Amino acid sequence: MLRAAAASGASAAGVAAAASSNTQDDPGAGSRRDPAHDAPRTFAWDESAASARDSRDDSHADTDTDTDSAPTTRRDARERHAAGSRGRGRKKPSAARGARSAAAAAAVGTAAAAAAGASSAARAADDNGSAHDEKSTGHEPGRARRHSSRLGESFPSLVGWTSLSTLLPGVGLLRTRFRPAGLIVFGLFVITLLVGLVYLLVKGPVRAVATIVASPSLLNFLAIAAVLVAVIWILVMVVSHLGLRRGHRYRPWQNKMAGVLVVSLALIIGIPLGVGSVFARVQSDTVASLFGDSTGKAHSAEDLWADKPYINVFLMGRDNGDDREGTRPDTMLVASIDTKTGNAALISVPRNLAFPVFPEGSELEKAWPDGFRPSGDSSEDLINAVWQWGEQNPDQIGNAHGLEPGMWTTMQAVEGSLGLKLDYWASVDMAGFEDVVDAIGGVKIDVERPIPMGGGKSMSGVKNEIYGWVDPGPQTLKGKDALWYVRSREGSDNYDRMCRQQRMLKTTLEQVDPQEIATAYPKLANSATRNIATSIPQNEIPAFIELALMMQKGDVTTVQINNDVTPTYDPDYDVLHKWILGEVKGASDGEETPKPTNDGSKSQESEDSADSTEDSTEDTATEEPADSADGSTDEAGAEADATEAATPGEPNAEGKCYPKGFKPGDDFPGYPGPNGGTGEQG
Repeated sequence: MLRAAAASGASAAGVAAAASSNTQDDPGAGSRRDPAHDAPRTFAWDESAASARDSRDDSHADTDTDTDSAPTTRRDARERHAAGSRGRGRKKPSAARGARSAAAAAAVGTAAAAAAGASSAARAADDNGSAHDEKSTGHEPGRARRHSSRLGESFPSLVGWTSLSTLLPGVGLLRTRFRPAGLIVFGLFVITLLVGLVYLLVKGPVRAVATIVASPSLLNFLAIAAVLVAVIWILVMVVSHLGLRRGHRYRPWQNKMAGVLVVSLALIIGIPLGVGSVFARVQSDTVASLFGDSTGKAHSAEDLWADKPYINVFLMGRDNGDDREGTRPDTMLVASIDTKTGNAALISVPRNLAFPVFPEGSELEKAWPDGFRPSGDSSEDLINAVWQWGEQNPDQIGNAHGLEPGMWTTMQAVEGSLGLKLDYWASVDMAGFEDVVDAIGGVKIDVERPIPMGGGKSMSGVKNEIYGWVDPGPQTLKGKDALWYVRSREGSDNYDRMCRQQRMLKTTLEQVDPQEIATAYPKLANSATRNIATSIPQNEIPAFIELALMMQKGDVTTVQINNDVTPTYDPDYDVLHKWILGEVKGASDGEETPKPTNDGSKSQESEDSADSTEDSTEDTATEEPADSADGSTDEAGAEADATEAATPGEPNAEGKCYPKGFKPGDDFPGYPGPNGGTGEQG
């Protein structure tokens, strides 16, 4: 009877184990079962219960050892039931005790079966993933972390989110446990972009950028900020990457590729911001050392020159060569610029303009009421000699306003002689000109004739040797060749030289590429601080940037002062003033240059003789045999061609410049041919 009770308890335990297994497989079914269904049964199993037990996975068999005594067939069940009945009939007094033992056995069997079912369910949950584990324990959070079920399965997602975190900082953190930090970083990034966009829209792109590049303090702040932003950005990207890797397994090659990706993205972030920081620092130093102190807050071109239709900027090229005593102006120009349209008149001042006058009421005008005449010789008392006199007599020039005595004296002479009030000035040493041309990658120009490098005579009267040539034809002139193109005097005259200078300036202005300037900017800025000086204050730089962009779109008219306007050896300055004002007005309106009001009272030969005292050349003597070498040449025809030549200093219809008496296609004396020069043109 005790054995029957134990068998009955084991049978109940088997039923309980099967029920527990079914419950784990279908959690929702437990809530639908009738309570009577879970009571221990002492009769044979039905077919459905046996089928459910037989269908369980073989891997769980080791947990069911406690249910081996359970009936496996209907026959076994009937036999055990009959044996139990017989036992109860023979030992009725022990029925109550047997019942209690059976109940205890059933309880033990039920507990064992429940434990086995829980173990089986745990292994099933391990096999099926974290979702089933969550159902079996009931203690995991509602939104569990996702794990890849296969090795390296999440690698594409890792690459995508890490890359996106480089483009949009903080986005990658949103997929990690650092989600709050990601929201803060991404929010700051969006706010910064919106503030910058609003700033650009309110001030305009040109004015906004110009304001930034003209402020040393703002540039220094941006240089430091760029470094800090780079460090934080890279740190956010790395933390995002590590957070995205958490809980996933990757193949060895994927780990290596992930490392390469992180390093590459760090360089993508760091290099632009690092370069930007360096450029901001260089620009800050350049502005602080090159331009004058600020005189107020920054202004736009429209506001700064609201009541000035024109501004006049004096541009001077200085030659501080070893064979020079002190400094002499090599090139003098005045750019009269329309502040509304950007149209400009580029006026060349002849170096041999005699007896220059000074502004009325100035100290220099009191010292030289009849013009600059220290010797009374028109071949010596020239406008380019004023610099040296001012340096030697600083006590006679009055207040120089912080400028070099020579610079102030020269500016006063140009202002008085042209009748234009000079608002700003800038001087460039010849070495600085070479750097500017090299910085923009050279100047593309069609050289009209062979240009000698060297030649002429030194200040001591010794003839200089020609050591190279700028070959004729279309080419790109680099710094050295461009410099000799604008300054060569051998076989030329002042008017031809001024024409070449104006042509080079116009061509350079048309070809300036901001990208090339930006690439070479550190080198250019270093050269500028050594070779360029200007009176433009820092707070007016934005206005000049706007004006320079307008000039690129506007028209630049070249203006030559020659003997057809007034004799340069004995000029009538009243006539010159009136003519200059007409030129400036015509250039501003975009009209054609008005004709000179004075055709000159002397020939060009007189001007050439005045010029020869400073830079004497032998081109006239050299050219004469060349002109008469061909006995069949008609001298009368040659004179007619010379008469029909363009006005001295004026470019021809193709925009090219030629000295007096030289016609396109003529052989140039001493030119050895394209293969004989040593220029660097390409």
